[in-house]
Amino acid sequence: MKRTLLTAVFLSLLSTASQAQNTLYPTPRNEPKSPEAVKETQPENTPAPPNVAEADNIAPIVETELSEAEVIVGQPIRLQIKVLVPTYMPQPPIYPTIELPDLMVRLPDRATTPTSERRDGASLSGTIRTYRLYPLAAGVFEIPEQVLNLTYADPDTNAPITTEIAMPAQSFTATVPAAAQDLDPPVIAAGFTLEQDIQGETDLGVGDAITRVVTARIDGTTPVLIPPLVMANENPALRAYPKEPRVTSTEERGVLSGTRSETVTYLVQSDGTAELPEIKIEWYDTETQTVQTASVDGVSLTLAPAPPPPPDYGKFALRSGFVLIVLGLFGLLLRRMAPRLTAARNRVRARLQATETAAARSVRRAIADQDLNATYAALETWSAHAAVLDTSDWIEVRNALITIGSDTYSDSPTRSNTSWRILAQNFDELRKINRNKYLALKNQENLPKLNSNLHIPIYLNTSTAEPVER
Repeated sequence: MKRTLLTAVFLSLLSTASQAQNTLYPTPRNEPKSPEAVKETQPENTPAPPNVAEADNIAPIVETELSEAEVIVGQPIRLQIKVLVPTYMPQPPIYPTIELPDLMVRLPDRATTPTSERRDGASLSGTIRTYRLYPLAAGVFEIPEQVLNLTYADPDTNAPITTEIAMPAQSFTATVPAAAQDLDPPVIAAGFTLEQDIQGETDLGVGDAITRVVTARIDGTTPVLIPPLVMANENPALRAYPKEPRVTSTEERGVLSGTRSETVTYLVQSDGTAELPEIKIEWYDTETQTVQTASVDGVSLTLAPAPPPPPDYGKFALRSGFVLIVLGLFGLLLRRMAPRLTAARNRVRARLQATETAAARSVRRAIADQDLNATYAALETWSAHAAVLDTSDWIEVRNALITIGSDTYSDSPTRSNTSWRILAQNFDELRKINRNKYLALKNQENLPKLNSNLHIPIYLNTSTAEPVER
């Protein structure tokens, strides 16, 4: 009796488990329910597609659908691409790229999902891919017809078939609400806020720095629509060093949001006052359908002149020591080189005094002093540079000297300035004659020398050249 009762309980539990399994995992439609039926209806190891006879005449299907025909700028619109085949797809479809100006295309999480339908009595399977399109400007957006690459199993042989199917074109219009028509740029979102962080003191000195970080957060759309936040600095007392803006976006349950953060460091260039201006941005609230204003306050700065740096005594001592060492080395070198420098100076002086110019200068000085003896001595020295002159060339100078001698050594000596002036003029003429004769003789230097013992002066090749001794 006891054994019979246990057997009955076991069979009851087994029946209950079998019914639960059939309820949770029912046998798929169009599939045989036993291995014997599988062997009778299809070859071994070959899966039978559902409703093969009805699927033979059905080609793959590609359909596109937009969630709306008109959308507000910055707000998303969904584009769904449905791909259906009569059997199954061993490889996922290759979708075309959607690229249009002023249109941002995003694939959300789980953008592609499987699907199945019955059409014309046949079971079709495939996928649905969903895009989110964000128009960034107002206008009509035309998504052209494009080709989709598809691979699916042949209904008869189960072999893969690769084909190209045209994806139907779609179009939609992006508009700006009437209340937001005057916004430039049009910031349209479900939420928009501004925050700022000031890093540093507002009482600054020349050379000090302060950093301003401004962050804008936008909800319900892409942060690409957030305009620049911090304007260019126009105060010459501050020099701005901006960093590249940092834009981040997040998506939660299909809703796109994001932030734009701008960081600018200001370096004080001069004293005075400065103002980091207030920042205001008007935006359109899609929930209240009104224009709102987000803002952050300006920051007043007080700029003081930089304090003078403390003296660097160590650097001063180092420089002083270096100068003393250089002066000592220079003095030592000068002391060792003094004899050579003196000898070189004397040689140069002797060479200059031996030139025709120096000799003529001595003659002019003696004439200016009206010193007859000194004039004779100077003319004697100068004559060494005038070997090309003939006796006839000296007549005017000799007559002037005789006149002066008569005036000087007569019984009643007189000092005539006119006689000395005439002597000076005659001497200048004599120098010109000497130079002209020398140049003429120099042009004939390839001819045989007339007198090998002749002393010929050399003249410099300039317009104010004077003869120098060779």
